[in-house]
Amino acid sequence: MIKTVVLVYDQAFISGGAAKVAIKSAVALKNRGYRVIFFACLDPIDNQLTENNIEVICVGGEHIANTKSPKTMLRGIWNGIAKKKLEDLLSSLDPETTVVHIHGWTKSLSSSVFSACRRKGFKTFVTLHEYFTVCPNGGIFNYQNGKICNKNPGSFSCAVCNCDKRNYIQKIYRDVRQFVQTRQLKKLQPNVIYITKFSRNIIEKNLKFRHKSFFIENNVEIFDRVKVEPAENSDYLFVGRMSKEKGADLFCEAVTKSGVKGVAIGSGTMYEELKEKYPNITFTGWLNSEKMKEYISKARCLVISSKWYETMGLTILEMQVKGIPCIVPDRCAGIEYIKDKVTGVEYKIGDVSSLIDAINYTQNNDIISKLSDNFYNEDFKDRFSIETHTENLIKAYNQ
Repeated sequence: MIKTVVLVYDQAFISGGAAKVAIKSAVALKNRGYRVIFFACLDPIDNQLTENNIEVICVGGEHIANTKSPKTMLRGIWNGIAKKKLEDLLSSLDPETTVVHIHGWTKSLSSSVFSACRRKGFKTFVTLHEYFTVCPNGGIFNYQNGKICNKNPGSFSCAVCNCDKRNYIQKIYRDVRQFVQTRQLKKLQPNVIYITKFSRNIIEKNLKFRHKSFFIENNVEIFDRVKVEPAENSDYLFVGRMSKEKGADLFCEAVTKSGVKGVAIGSGTMYEELKEKYPNITFTGWLNSEKMKEYISKARCLVISSKWYETMGLTILEMQVKGIPCIVPDRCAGIEYIKDKVTGVEYKIGDVSSLIDAINYTQNNDIISKLSDNFYNEDFKDRFSIETHTENLIKAYNQ
C-alpha cells in the first residue's frame, strides 16, 4: 500500500496548466493522509505547498529557455545535481510504499530524474501533459512555418528538419536531449498517464518504450458555479502562455479585425511584442484565481487560438461552469469538450479568417445565450473534480 508520493516537476510555482495540476494534486494527496514530497529545481515555492505543510525540495538552477549559459544548457540534457539530490531523497524512502510521479522535467530537471528512479528501484508514473516523450520540441509543431508537424517523430526527416523556434543549432540540441531521454525511458519503462483520448491517440503509437498506461483526466479548478450571462458581456478572452504555438498573435489579429474587445491573460515570450502592437487589447499578465474571476465574470467567449494539438483544454472546463462558450480549433484536444454550434464554435486551426468568422458568429445575442445555456447544463463537475482525480491517482498508484 502506497503511503508516500514524491511529485516531481521542474518548478515549485504555478505558471501553467501542468504546474497547477501537480501542485493541486500534491495538496489533495496530503489532505488524504499521504506523505507528499514535492521535488523541483526552480523556486519560488507556491503558497499552497507551504500552507499545507508539504515537504518541498528545490535543488536550484535555471530555466533553459531563459539563459544561454553552456553549463545550464548541458544540465538541460543531463542534470547531475538533480539526479544526485533525487537519489539522496529516494535512499531515505521505502520503494515498497512510495511512488514517484513525474509531471515535468524538460525545463531544468532533465531526464536524469528517470535514471535516479530506476537506480533506486521506485515505481514511477509520468503524466504526459505535453508531447516531449515523442517530439524533441514537445509540441509536434513546426515553429518555423507555424503549423502542426506531420513527420514521424524520431525519424531521419525529423532529425534534419529545422522546426525549432530559435534555429537549427537549437534543434540539434533538442535532438541530442531527446536521444538521451529515450534511452532513459527505455531503461526505466515508467507507467504513463494520458489526460485526453485525443493526446493518447497521437502519443501512444509513437512511444519507443514498453509501458503500462492509465487514462486519468486532469482535475479542473471549479469556481463558484454561478452562471454568467455572456450576452451582456463584450470581452473575448485569451488565457495562457504568450507564445507562437499558443497562437497569442492569432488571437490578437482576429479580435482586432473583428472589432471586438480582447483581453489577454498570461505571459510569455511574445507578451511585450504583442502588447506594443495591439494597444486596443487589454494585457493583464499572469493572474491568480481570485483575479481571474473578475475577468471571467465579464467574458463573452473564451478563444482557444492554439496552432498545435495541445493535450487538454483545462481553461475550457473552467469556463464551462460559468456558461461561457468557447471558440476552439478543430485539431486541438479541447475539441473533446464542445459540440460545434451547440455548446461552442469550431474553426480551422491556425486560420485567422476562420477564427474571425467564429467570432462574428458569436456576436448574435440569441446565439451566444443558447450556446451558454447548453454548455452550462453539461455538468462536468464530478468528472473533473479534484476528488475524482485524486481517487483515480490512488487507484493507479496501488495497482
